[in-house]
Amino acid sequence: MTQTQFLILAGVSFYVFISLAVGFWTRKWIKTERDYIVAGGRLGWILSIGTIFATWFGAETCMGSSGTAFNKGILGVIADPFGAGVCLVISGLFFAKHFRKKNYETIVDFFKERYGITAACFLSVMYLPAYLGWIGAQLIAFGYILNSLTGFPIMLSIIFSTAVVLIYAYMGGMWADTITDFFQMLILVAGLLIIFPVLVKSLGGFSSVISRTPPEFFYFYPRNTSTLDWLWYLQAWMMVGIGSLPAQDLFARTMAAKNFTVSRWSSILAGIFYVMIGLLPVLIGIFGRLAMPSSSGETILVDMALKYLSPVLIMVMVGALLAAIMSSADSALLAPSSIIGHNILPLIKKDTTEQDKLNWCKWSVPLIGIFSLMLALYFKNIYKLCQESWGILLVGVAAPMILGVYFKRATAKGALASSLGGIIIWLFFKIKIPGYPSNLIGFFASMIILVVVSLCDRKVKTY
Repeated sequence: MTQTQFLILAGVSFYVFISLAVGFWTRKWIKTERDYIVAGGRLGWILSIGTIFATWFGAETCMGSSGTAFNKGILGVIADPFGAGVCLVISGLFFAKHFRKKNYETIVDFFKERYGITAACFLSVMYLPAYLGWIGAQLIAFGYILNSLTGFPIMLSIIFSTAVVLIYAYMGGMWADTITDFFQMLILVAGLLIIFPVLVKSLGGFSSVISRTPPEFFYFYPRNTSTLDWLWYLQAWMMVGIGSLPAQDLFARTMAAKNFTVSRWSSILAGIFYVMIGLLPVLIGIFGRLAMPSSSGETILVDMALKYLSPVLIMVMVGALLAAIMSSADSALLAPSSIIGHNILPLIKKDTTEQDKLNWCKWSVPLIGIFSLMLALYFKNIYKLCQESWGILLVGVAAPMILGVYFKRATAKGALASSLGGIIIWLFFKIKIPGYPSNLIGFFASMIILVVVSLCDRKVKTY
């Protein structure tokens, strides 16, 4: 074993130990289901901003965006980090107030109050495949990192990462998630801010890199007049910018803040911060074309670190990447688990107690993790897996949430028809007419269907 590999393994071991220790430490704070799902609604400014930023900044932003930028430039990564940052700002500006005053625990609570049990149950099912894909992407990224840096088989690396995240997420819930998110944010930001200038200097300086890179890799919008290209561009913004608005992990953090002001501004500030830091892995991916033109792009961030950094800085890079991945993976695990324990279990078992809900929230974590592991072992492209996950929320859930807040005549029949119709139209275009932006079409179709069906339905529920 080389000195570099030894340092990497030592760093990974230490990081894993700290994460597990936090899980054991925070479990004493878990007295109720609300503690487990939204940390009792007691988060202040620092923890609130930290957990929102760290949750969003995952494998997609580091590994996926850098790899996609390597091949396609900035136009290839509009969805993340740009669309993702916009999503956080929109959530803070337009939705935090509506949800905070109701004191919900999950997004399905909103659907239940707004549309009734049947619609809420149907919409809750949409979250399961979406989060399975999102968690799977984080596990794939972890596997790539350990494989590239240590030579461990990818399958073994993915299984190891799954076990670590499952243990501390199961034990500590949102409290463990929040505490680790804060420290993961610090490690991530410090790591990228240290590494980026080192890599740029190694490549001859910022001006030199820019001059040697094809200008189209820095285009922020399409340069031709094709309507179809602009529709694809709009879809890229909306995939996460709108599609993740109803995400349970974001919703939980909206409700975990100690008051409305902290909730709103934490989301807005985290969104701005997210775009600023998210540009670093994107630029590293683009600059990597000069340093390693033969790379496939998927592991360019790790490849660049191995080529240009000292063993100590490589260890810092590993810590930063693991921070990004684990903070998103644990949040993604808690999101569907919360819905299963808090919303789905009471529909199956009528005499459910608070302890039953808490137990099911906890035991759903390993259950979701195992299914995500199975998915991760069959998919290899991080960015694509994340986009497919977001697509489900965009076409099946976003319209009922948005119009549920801002369209007072929205009804349960409209919400059900909207979700089902959006999914069907999305799948039709995706399978039969793949040359068109199926997610964009599915979303607008779901919006139109909800309005039309609701206006035709006389059973309007006041909200």
